[in-house]
Amino acid sequence: MKLTSLTLAVIATLGVALSGNAQAEAEINSPVRVAIDHLGVPWVHKDDSAGLWRERPLPHGQKAIATAGGYFHYHFGTGPDDKGYAYYEGATFAVGEHGNAYRYQNYDWQSVVGCWGAKDVSSFTVDHAYCVNGDGTLKKFNDVSDSFEGYYAISNEKIKKIDVALGGVIWAITESDKLFKYDGVKWAQQKVACGDLCTLVDIAVGGGQVFVVASVYGSNDGPQSVYTLNNGNLVKFGSFYNIDVDREGVIWAISNYTRTLFLKRPGMSEFVEDVQMSYKVSTNIGS
Repeated sequence: MKLTSLTLAVIATLGVALSGNAQAEAEINSPVRVAIDHLGVPWVHKDDSAGLWRERPLPHGQKAIATAGGYFHYHFGTGPDDKGYAYYEGATFAVGEHGNAYRYQNYDWQSVVGCWGAKDVSSFTVDHAYCVNGDGTLKKFNDVSDSFEGYYAISNEKIKKIDVALGGVIWAITESDKLFKYDGVKWAQQKVACGDLCTLVDIAVGGGQVFVVASVYGSNDGPQSVYTLNNGNLVKFGSFYNIDVDREGVIWAISNYTRTLFLKRPGMSEFVEDVQMSYKVSTNIGS
């Protein structure tokens, strides 16, 4: 029975992946995802006809500590030789263990200056990509200069984690365990009712929901789990170590128990384990 269930799960996952890939090639934008394994090595996945996770280490053997997936465009009839071709938008980033930022271009990681002692990075498009600088402020990516620039700060707070949502709206967690939202004009603190009983670890926004990775006092699910934010209350979502939502509404999560990657596409009732990454222990996912 166990073997039969596993076989059916694999077939179902492959079927979903294949149907998703076929659909992706008909879309203008499709996700590029990045998972960081337990050795700190990034794995890149482009949702095209190949749909494979490929190991893409950072330069000089550096470990990655944070990542942000981007998108690629698929054009028809505009290539010099082909009826259609795909190219990267350039909104995929990673942060190395020494706080240096990297951008994924031409199938490799390229160093990006301007953000030092970086703690996190997130992007929605290449026009809305930010890194968390070592001083707890944000810097925005400038595609013309190919560097992080500017200064986005929350008064009397130091930012530690961010997620850039639809339209470039920024959600941020500060070192004092407060949650803020930036609409392009001002920062507004968001209510989180658990107070001193929880530590906010990470944030992911997408599909109409705000997901908070938190360590909650009294929880039996390990050091951290995923919750949804509902009127200021943290509602248990799942026993996951980390979570992210891509532009197509696919939820990617790392299991608290196996530390392997799971996904849930729109219309699916349950999470399924990603077949290709089922043997890889992961620590972070960005898309």
